[in-house]
Amino acid sequence: MNTQFSRILLIDDMPSIHEDFRKVLTPNRGSASLDEAESVLFGSASSPRTPLELDCASSGEEGLRLLKAAALEGRPYALAFVDMRMPAGWDGVRTIEELWREDGELQVVICTAYSDNPLEQALGRLGSPDRLLVLKKPFDPIEVIQLARALVAKRRVAHEAATHLSNLERVLHEVQQAAEELRRRNHDLEAVQKNVSQNLRSPLAAIGILSSLLTQELGGHRSDKVDEYLDQMRNGARCGELLIDGVLSLTEVVVAQPSHESLDLTRMGRELIDEERNREPQRQVSISIQDGLRAWGDSQLVRVALKHLLGNAWKFTGRQKIAAITFGADFGAEGDTVFFVRDSGCGFDMSRADHLFQKFQRLHEFGEYPGGGVGLATVGRIIERHGGQIWADSRPEHGTTVYFTLPSAVPR
Repeated sequence: MNTQFSRILLIDDMPSIHEDFRKVLTPNRGSASLDEAESVLFGSASSPRTPLELDCASSGEEGLRLLKAAALEGRPYALAFVDMRMPAGWDGVRTIEELWREDGELQVVICTAYSDNPLEQALGRLGSPDRLLVLKKPFDPIEVIQLARALVAKRRVAHEAATHLSNLERVLHEVQQAAEELRRRNHDLEAVQKNVSQNLRSPLAAIGILSSLLTQELGGHRSDKVDEYLDQMRNGARCGELLIDGVLSLTEVVVAQPSHESLDLTRMGRELIDEERNREPQRQVSISIQDGLRAWGDSQLVRVALKHLLGNAWKFTGRQKIAAITFGADFGAEGDTVFFVRDSGCGFDMSRADHLFQKFQRLHEFGEYPGGGVGLATVGRIIERHGGQIWADSRPEHGTTVYFTLPSAVPR
């Protein structure tokens, strides 16, 4: 049971009033009529209520001392009932002002028999804040109970809300600090990746050039084993260069800030296929690109993703005399547009394709199909950054279909 802010302070110069408030707020539970009334008002019969504690003071000065002592104990008052007319010392208004200087969140009920005019003057001096109510004498015990329970609960809820807000602000500050540290580390990592990649590119290129020169120098004196070694050197150097290119491309994708614009995927796909045809004009490939393919996203990033997908379809159909590549769209189970790139190529074993779009993974030997294994990871990251999904279906020697989704409207 939460007993915080269950304490009430009564400030009144009449001992009889003290006794009346004790009977009402901290009664012996033998008072059946009062128990029944409280049950009706607050449902205490079905839900036990926090017991109230009452302290009494005969003057404003004494009340302030009790308030300070309660705060030092770590058990502050939730509510104070304050009489307006106290012959000795401070009057009610001065008392309330002093109490609020000590505890600005204290709930206060003015107990008064004032006529309207003096009461309005008092409220005008105090400013009538939302933590101040008026109880006119003579009062009914049920009114006192109702005010006490409601205002104690209000103070408790306000304290809990302030605590939650403070915790949220602390967590937000920690998250912001962690995000800033992550941005700094990502920046450092990006710089390291570029530096390492650029420094690796030169020796790899040198290996490729030197292996070619060595092939020329050896001429007809090479054995089959030497030829094999030289091929492995060249393939290894080329694979390393492609891997570096892929890492740099993936780094750019990760740090880029995507924009959102209307994309003509049909035109984009045809432009990318034309680039492949220009590189290998001798190949016979049946191309089908559906009209009216549109989406929303970052044109540069989506173009990179589509370039990898169509480039893979072109590469993995390279051993077919007449190949087929299709880029189109269907409606998904929920009515959304699902794009696909389908090829008639070599395919792959799906059992080897765990996390296909999430990590660097080669499904074919470099000598068969060159590549660094980064392309699909890059595609997966681009689709993910657009809030889409991507998956594949393939069988060895029966081609591959890659499915993906993109926003069909501007994200709100």
